[in-house]
Amino acid sequence: MSSLIVRRRLQERRAHRSSGAAPWLVALVGLFAFGAIMAAAAAGALFGMYNSYAHDYVPIEEKLLQRAVGLTTIYDRGGPDSGVELGSLTNPDAQLLEPVPLEAISPFMVNATISTEDNSFWDNPGINFTGLARAAYENYVKNEFGGGTGGSSITQQLIKNVYICPSITNSDDPTRCVTAERTLDRKLREIVYAVELTRDYTKEEILTWYLNQISYADRYIGVEAASQGYFRKAAKDLTLGEAALLAGVPQFPTQYHPRYNCVRGDDEKCLLDALGRSTLAGEAKVRQEAVLDLMVIHGRATAEEAAAAKLEEIKVFAASNPLKAEAWIDNQVEPRLVRMCKAGLLPMPKGVEECTAWVHSAGYQVTSTLDWEATEAARVLSQTKIAEGQAAGCNCFNAAIVTIEPTTGEIIVYSPNVDPTYRSDERVAGNIDQLSEINQPGSSFKPAVYLNWFDTQNKAPMSFFWDTSPLAVEGTEITNPRNDGKVSEGLISARAALGGSQNVGAFRAAQEGGVDNVIETAKKLGITTLEQHFDPTFGNHQAVTYGASIATGGANIRAVDMAYMDATIANMGKMIGTKSYAEYVPLKDLKNTATDIGADYDTAVRQAIEFQRGNIRIPGTREIDPVVVLEVRDKDGGLVYREPDKRESKQTIDAGSVWLLHSIMSDCTARFIIWGCGGSNNDLGLDFYSGGVKIPSGVKTGTQQGPLKASDTLETWMTGYSRHAATAVWVGNANNELVNDRSFASANATVRLWKTWMGTYHELLASRGVTDIAQGFDGIRPGNVAQRSFESAATDRTVGPDFKYCEQTVTSWVRTDVKYDSQCEEKEIDTRNGFLATAETPAQFKEMKKFVKLPGFKPEPAKELAKERGIPIALIDKSTGQVALSIANLQTGRTISTTFQVTGTVNVPSVKNWKLEIGETAAPTEWKTIGSGSTNVTAEGPLGVIEPRDLKDNAVYTVRLSTDDGKGLKLSVVINIKRTNVPNNPFGSVTPTPNPNFPVGTVTPQVPRP
Repeated sequence: MSSLIVRRRLQERRAHRSSGAAPWLVALVGLFAFGAIMAAAAAGALFGMYNSYAHDYVPIEEKLLQRAVGLTTIYDRGGPDSGVELGSLTNPDAQLLEPVPLEAISPFMVNATISTEDNSFWDNPGINFTGLARAAYENYVKNEFGGGTGGSSITQQLIKNVYICPSITNSDDPTRCVTAERTLDRKLREIVYAVELTRDYTKEEILTWYLNQISYADRYIGVEAASQGYFRKAAKDLTLGEAALLAGVPQFPTQYHPRYNCVRGDDEKCLLDALGRSTLAGEAKVRQEAVLDLMVIHGRATAEEAAAAKLEEIKVFAASNPLKAEAWIDNQVEPRLVRMCKAGLLPMPKGVEECTAWVHSAGYQVTSTLDWEATEAARVLSQTKIAEGQAAGCNCFNAAIVTIEPTTGEIIVYSPNVDPTYRSDERVAGNIDQLSEINQPGSSFKPAVYLNWFDTQNKAPMSFFWDTSPLAVEGTEITNPRNDGKVSEGLISARAALGGSQNVGAFRAAQEGGVDNVIETAKKLGITTLEQHFDPTFGNHQAVTYGASIATGGANIRAVDMAYMDATIANMGKMIGTKSYAEYVPLKDLKNTATDIGADYDTAVRQAIEFQRGNIRIPGTREIDPVVVLEVRDKDGGLVYREPDKRESKQTIDAGSVWLLHSIMSDCTARFIIWGCGGSNNDLGLDFYSGGVKIPSGVKTGTQQGPLKASDTLETWMTGYSRHAATAVWVGNANNELVNDRSFASANATVRLWKTWMGTYHELLASRGVTDIAQGFDGIRPGNVAQRSFESAATDRTVGPDFKYCEQTVTSWVRTDVKYDSQCEEKEIDTRNGFLATAETPAQFKEMKKFVKLPGFKPEPAKELAKERGIPIALIDKSTGQVALSIANLQTGRTISTTFQVTGTVNVPSVKNWKLEIGETAAPTEWKTIGSGSTNVTAEGPLGVIEPRDLKDNAVYTVRLSTDDGKGLKLSVVINIKRTNVPNNPFGSVTPTPNPNFPVGTVTPQVPRP
């Protein structure tokens, strides 16, 4: 209707209104406010209070005219001239300006709504006295202000939606109107406005607006939209059963959603008839029957009518959403427009005070960064690869893909679900945006861990960790994922640990680098959801703490942030995008939905929504966001805003450190433990190809463990980047049902999806004239890195097999502006026993030797690994001057012919065990134990027996005495065996062979050289 007609009607109404409010209304307002304003006892004070609120009241039609310009429409990057229209922002006011008249709505719907929402509607003055009294009791007698059940009438609900919180950010959210807290001021304003509205308009007009403005889930604003969407019929044709169903939805749209509550088959999917309709069941059916019972109680339906309606089989059509990119519009574009409005980039007209309401009704033509063709290609591909994964047994039903252009920061592809229209299968749940959901990324988070280790601890890719798998930490065993039957590389380089996604190395990197430092590094890369004692779902902040397990994926993140992190890595630590304009809220001011009540609970819900939409941030997180809006024009095509060509950019972390990380992520030979190099997009090597050409890229996979067992998997990830694209892929189930990854079924599906998508996307770029899709990274290599000789004791299989430990050098990328400390240490030892030399050690027995340093965290497993692998570690025992090991009656070169008892000493402090062994040749590969013990042997006692008849004749053998306690002490003598027919002699028969290097009666122990 025209503004002229509206204004004439308003003038006529005001002319017939009596001045002032009825005394009983004033008294009622005063009664409700009594608990907070005890001093307002005088009648004049009450009248003044009422009139102060009434003065701000504007009749609803005038209120709507203030901001009624038109629907804001969102386009893909082609814009309104040549692009794809993605949809419009929700604008409930549009239905109020041209409402479906009451006579075009089924009487069943009218009666069901009144019975459910406000039984006294036809008679009350705009407020429900019973509900108001209950609310007052809960607020003041029980002292639960803001925490009660509420008492809003239909008129009050309309006031709340139009005046108090006019913008609906998510029509399916029962807390969609939490932008205004439940304060006394708001409640009093709501009451006065409801009374004034009732004086201005008829009950029929108010009910018409209400039924046209209320949300019935799935973006259906108004009963006509809901009736058409769910039942494909006009609202006037609704049956009693259908009307009772819809009337029950607004109380909790998600719980009573007509499409989520259905009769399901064995596969948990909704059973569909020939028309594609599901059959109502579950909580929505229970709610519908409760509404029917209320109608009988209130006399708006007979018992027989209600009984028949309960038996009616309600059929619900599948979703047919007019929006092409609902999640993109709701979770990225709309919040960005609101922040731009608040920053003054989208000016509001005079009289409009609220940015969200203005953005929804401004009639803007918005060009977003989304490439609809590419996004649809990604979604279709995800459906194909998920189907293939299911055929392989992955039990994975959903996937999401996001791609950001690193050099511009623009989000190009945003595919949040395999099928956004399919909502009856909870594993798919097309209404859930998996790109903005909080999930745990598994090992795909490890790049942030290693980057922090490189940057803060001055480490290089060939710096190493003690690979002590399994590593027991606080009752949990951290183990390495392997497919080669091994558990450890011994001393594993960072290159091999990250390339092979080994968990122990990542855990030690997080522990050494500091968990809080890891969090800070993740923030520098673009992650917005990490902080100690911060729950990004706003459940319970204090319950969230991060330890070193953050390295293996115990982090709360969003997939879209992971893609932005990869874009920053692709830019060598430079974040590129647009200014955020978010509000930064101190942690102390954040509330909890799990523990807070009343007004604090309302605040927590509001904060959770605003955080999810990017409107509020925690301190220390990024001030630059990915670009989602390129241009905004008004309804007439006039330019309002254009994103500058020169983007915001910030070097958030040293480029040299990022290059060290990139040198691993981009090197397929570093993945020798698990994945290896790929030859096409059809294999499981992580490299991807486009047009048959390998595209330079960095990649990382990830697996989120299940909540009960480490062998369970919730979801799988793959993230990575090229010069043209940073992409995160998530695969899982929307209802957190476990996927099957025991044979890597889900992981393989994820790898194939990521590789194929990246290849497809680069082919699309090439088809559009991008000629350098295979561009590498050498052109942006920082000036402070180089490949140089580097001391590393790493025992990666690619370094060996002849490991030299601390005398070993390899080629590694390093930062040229960093001094690298050795991971080895030099100790002066007593060569007679291998212990630390002391003042009592003669100079000729002192020698400097290098040993591998033990880790500061969990050194005991490292000692065991050193003993197992023969890794040289420094002893802590000091030499007493005594020989640790000696063989008294056997020297190198002697010949043994008969049974011979070997004697000698074992004098090792805190000895665990020792053994005497014999092996064929001077360098045996196999040994046979001929004596052992667990206590020291003094005074040249017996050590073991050599039995020549059990050995080869005329052969050379080595006798070795060693300790098996991690100290590495051992000594050997080489002897000859020549069997004779001489009777056995317990002391043996020997032929001496002089050796000037070994004094008779003693043998100097050999400490293994590093």
